[in-house]
Amino acid sequence: MSRSLRGIVREFGPAARVVGTERYEPTRPGPGQVAVRMVLASINPSDLVTISGAYASRTVLPFVPGFEGVGVVEETGPGVRDLRAGQRVLPLGSAGAWQQTKVTDGRWCLAVRPELTDEQAATAYINPLTALLMTRHHVLDTGAEVVAVNAAASAIGRMLIRMLNRAGIRPIALVRRPHSLARLAGTELTAAVCTADRPAGEALHEITRGRGLDVALDAVGGTEGAELGRALAAGGTLVHYGLLSGQPLPPQLPAERRDVRIVLFRLRDWVHTVQAEAPDRLADALAEVFGLVLDGTAASQVAGVYPLSAVRQALERDAVPGRRGKVLLSLAD
Repeated sequence: MSRSLRGIVREFGPAARVVGTERYEPTRPGPGQVAVRMVLASINPSDLVTISGAYASRTVLPFVPGFEGVGVVEETGPGVRDLRAGQRVLPLGSAGAWQQTKVTDGRWCLAVRPELTDEQAATAYINPLTALLMTRHHVLDTGAEVVAVNAAASAIGRMLIRMLNRAGIRPIALVRRPHSLARLAGTELTAAVCTADRPAGEALHEITRGRGLDVALDAVGGTEGAELGRALAAGGTLVHYGLLSGQPLPPQLPAERRDVRIVLFRLRDWVHTVQAEAPDRLADALAEVFGLVLDGTAASQVAGVYPLSAVRQALERDAVPGRRGKVLLSLAD
């Protein structure tokens, strides 16, 4: 294989400062492995949190970031029977999407529907699958009716609202900035609240007429996530899946609300569990997600596409407040 370019992190810190690029010689795929020529990769909050060092105890330096991207099988190793050269796949299960050639286990490469564009495929995993699983397992399967979503104007926030709307649920949307309210146009909501104007707890108490929430979907953590937890009805569930505030939920929250469930949702945990126990479930879930991407329910806007050589500019664009859409990295030569 020819020398390729990859993003590399040699120290933890702010992504736009610590992510560099370097040339490397990809290894040949061994037994059960494939070499995937990456086409596009997404920049996600989960990438930035890892780069910052929040998970330093389980992240070995140096490493290639990127949990989401689409590529084409370039070469298969011995024993790989279900994949072929030229097949478009999502290489899941590990970081490393921010490089031109990713060598990984073939069992983690899932075929992409031909109707999806590369941009759709590169954004069809983390947000859509997270939204689908949380909506199904913690809202629809439990019969929840009163649901709140914070960071509601984010890509995944709006995706969650669209999925809830499909099920006939009009959630309460919370945003942190007044201008974000306009981004909720076209969705069906019980109410939209800007927490810069009034405390979330006060607003939720008023909107639910003191009843409280059945389910709260928290992408923020910290004090804002705790407010959602305190706004739950007895027996309700706080699903904490993101850390946009950079702060964990207060450790005293479980003791304050012993009458509710606090669930830490990590897509990685679900994916690795089902891949080990029932890999068909992962393929089936992705097939469902692909359909939701195509019909617009789980679609993602794209704010910009940058070459990997301009990864720091891409990360600076990703950090712009109010950015509309995902920032992608092009891995083409």
